[in-house]
Amino acid sequence: MPWYGWLLLAVALVLVVIGLSLAILRATLRGRRFLRLSVRGKLRCLRSLLRDRAVGWPAKALLVVVIGYLLLPIDLIPDFIPVLGQLDDIGVVVGAVALLLVIVPAERFEAALADAEALERAPRSRTIGREG
Repeated sequence: MPWYGWLLLAVALVLVVIGLSLAILRATLRGRRFLRLSVRGKLRCLRSLLRDRAVGWPAKALLVVVIGYLLLPIDLIPDFIPVLGQLDDIGVVVGAVALLLVIVPAERFEAALADAEALERAPRSRTIGREG
């Protein structure tokens, strides 16, 4: 198969993963709450899950693998390809969050969501320098 055949296969696989993952996220209240969070809130939620001692090691390992995948330069679809290069990163993140909904106990995921939602409701201080 030529290289562009492999690329098309990878794109199709990533689109299927994104579609199924978004369907899982939208099917649950926790998933919809997670999708409503800002990027900062989503990161806070995932960090809370990573720090929570009651969350099992498979979920924490999944988070570490996703972080590693995003940081390493090796991708399913190379990042120099416009739009498609970032599509696999989105697919990995959305797929991981959908899997976290399944493997993390509901009460622990709810606690992480509550922590992230509290962060979003809190006013941000915008002090630039020291005053006084």
